[in-house]
Amino acid sequence: MSEHYTFTVEVYTNALVVTGSYDLPLYRRVSDALNSGLHRFITLRDASVAPLWRPQQARRVPQILVDWSGALLVATIAEPLPPPDFHVPTPPRDTQPMMFFTSMFALRADFFKRTDMELIVMLREMTDEFVPLTGVTIYPLQGAAPFNREFVCLNRRYVQALYAIGAEIAHAPLPAPNPEVFVPPAVPTSPPPAETEAPPAAVETGAPAPDTDQS
Repeated sequence: MSEHYTFTVEVYTNALVVTGSYDLPLYRRVSDALNSGLHRFITLRDASVAPLWRPQQARRVPQILVDWSGALLVATIAEPLPPPDFHVPTPPRDTQPMMFFTSMFALRADFFKRTDMELIVMLREMTDEFVPLTGVTIYPLQGAAPFNREFVCLNRRYVQALYAIGAEIAHAPLPAPNPEVFVPPAVPTSPPPAETEAPPAAVETGAPAPDTDQS
């Protein structure tokens, strides 16, 4: 059997939680594997499936296929050691504490923010389906107790709101005006000259008007 790296993951949907072993032929983060887009379904071995928030009803199965596109989040429970020559080829990043909200969860987590890009620009230009998060506290919105996971892949399509914790308020850059429809502001002009008064009418004296007929 060829060498592989086995991760233990939890997949949360709107109705289910599926736990099992996820095998990868190459070592990489689970988020990188999900974002590769090679397969719609991921295969989990030695798995269990249960209704969300009812773990006592879990059913054990030797293998299960999970549609990752319908997952709200995928949490890593255990992971193998990386190979000695493994290096993550990413731009320099900082972590930014964030809050994320989905239909089922609120998550407080550290988000990997690029140091050469504003947060709002990075979020706008992000194309990965799953966002990697670390140091995650998950708050179920249905009232269950919160729980912690060290690494979580959050499905970006299901994020309904988010905000940065402790960050300065950043304003979204305004779009540049379209030169085809841009109307320059009116330039103030000097006030129009005052109307000249009409000459006074001739005062009527009762004398006959002079005869101008030369005939």
